[in-house]
Amino acid sequence: MNKVNLHDLWEVQNAAKGLNTQASSVMHQHITNGALKLHFSREVAIFGKCLVQDFEQGKKTKSQVIRELQKEKQNLWEQSREIAAKGIGLIAGVMQVVGGGATCYASAGTLCAVVGLPMMSHGANNIYENGRYFVDGNPNHVGWVRQGYQNMAEYTGYDKSTGDIAYYGADLALSAYGLFGKSTTLKPIESWNKLPHSKRFKLFRYSAEDYLRGYQATNKVALGLGGLSDAATARSLANEVQKQ
Repeated sequence: MNKVNLHDLWEVQNAAKGLNTQASSVMHQHITNGALKLHFSREVAIFGKCLVQDFEQGKKTKSQVIRELQKEKQNLWEQSREIAAKGIGLIAGVMQVVGGGATCYASAGTLCAVVGLPMMSHGANNIYENGRYFVDGNPNHVGWVRQGYQNMAEYTGYDKSTGDIAYYGADLALSAYGLFGKSTTLKPIESWNKLPHSKRFKLFRYSAEDYLRGYQATNKVALGLGGLSDAATARSLANEVQKQ
């Protein structure tokens, strides 16, 4: 067996403990379901334990292991910072698509064309804009629907900011209607694992399922999520108005 310097081993183990502490902190901020908390903390602990074992077995140096542990710790902090805006926006987008689909299913006529289809379009746009962050890390994506509002504003002699104002205003109105939509569909954690960079964004995967479980359990949570999403949209709307 590879001879390990005890002080180096202590440093590596201490770095792994620091990662576990960070995971515990962000877990309590973003995950409420007890079982999901357990799975999340276990996944992070196993990650750290495997790196410590790699060091003990001579597969990786102390600096390599500590660097990877610190990188994962930083990833968790960055996810925690972005989850409120991007995570809620993504899930709210899913809720809009579901609500729009339910509207069209219940009424294939004018209500579907006036409310259902626009709601699904805005929901898909929100999924794209917020979801792309978890794929490539860019927080400034503009979806095709919002791009359409911007193009229309420019075509009529206004600037892109005016298009954003129109988009956010419509989004608020549609999401308010969408709060009454219901869904019983839940994709388990295993399905998130198939996405690119799923390991990097483990906190988002668990917090997303936590939000969805809560949404299925009670309409109050759905209303709260919608309210948080609407608050974020309202802030974006206010920011665009201030630019005028």
